[in-house]
Amino acid sequence: LTHGFKAIRGDYDKAGDPGAITHFQALSAALSATVGLGNIGGVALAISLGGPGAVFWMWVVGFLGMGIKLTEVSLAMLHRDTSDPENPNGGPMWVVDKNIEGKSKPIFFFGKLIGGVFCIALICSTITAGNLFQTWNVAELTESYFNVPGYVTGLILAILVGAVIIGGIKRIGAVASKLVPFMLILYILACFVVLAFHFDQIPAMLALIVTSAFSSLESSNAFIGGTAGYAFMYGMQRALFSNEAGLGTEALAHGAAKTTEPVREGLVAMLGPFIDTILVCSITAFVILVSGAWTSDLNGVSMTAQAFSTELGLTGTVVLSICVITFSVTTMFGQSYYGAKCTGFLFGTKSKTY
Repeated sequence: LTHGFKAIRGDYDKAGDPGAITHFQALSAALSATVGLGNIGGVALAISLGGPGAVFWMWVVGFLGMGIKLTEVSLAMLHRDTSDPENPNGGPMWVVDKNIEGKSKPIFFFGKLIGGVFCIALICSTITAGNLFQTWNVAELTESYFNVPGYVTGLILAILVGAVIIGGIKRIGAVASKLVPFMLILYILACFVVLAFHFDQIPAMLALIVTSAFSSLESSNAFIGGTAGYAFMYGMQRALFSNEAGLGTEALAHGAAKTTEPVREGLVAMLGPFIDTILVCSITAFVILVSGAWTSDLNGVSMTAQAFSTELGLTGTVVLSICVITFSVTTMFGQSYYGAKCTGFLFGTKSKTY
């Protein structure tokens, strides 16, 4: 962790290294794609289905995910395509392609075939979970809170996201490096205010998380009581969906970092699951638990919204709305870039934009 923080601070930045963006911008671009509605609504869903014990297993998987992220990004950096030093290409498809192609002539095409399968799957994901899901949630929120028609929200988001992603990873990294820290600090401060109101309940809440991770828990929740099995299943699902460890997606963003040290960028990437799961998902869960919102019949973003509005009133509603919109927009930045890099692998990387 210490080496990763030194890297994003700029201690090892060198202008002549191959790459397009700094370590900090690469981490911001990667976090922009992962820190999203899953950290707000997904955590609430995990607790509603798996009980407070799901948070414990989120921690475990998030911690192990740091090691997975270190490995997958280091591999991507080792095997990235740097034929254009100012626009390198990294990711699982390049790892597979470079390791298989040329090793055995009769099967050289398997590298591109397997890489192509990954790209097609990721393109489908970026269109649906990466963009459509985010847009739909923002449209629902703006329509319910501000009476703005959904199609108007969709049009505005399309223009905003398009204006950023058309500039490629350099513009995405520049915008993300400003928006991501802002949205994280705002959200974390709001959560800390709520926790400050219930400071005396925090020890009991932590004990509840640990004990319910291994034993049955009776819940007034309209869904299922948080048995240990459900706690593990939903906690694991939420952590993996949130930080994408093992999916290989963040390697596409980190692959553009300026560095000649592959493992150094891997250590920077390791900060992703720490910030995303260990920090952001945890404080969301804490707010839901101390506010008592987890015992309601709500789930997803509605549960988190109730927790904030109950504790902070109108201020909580406004802050959460800003965070939801910002989280969603930045997620679309990163996911759109992933789709573009996959398209480049499938149809050629001649595009000047990406």
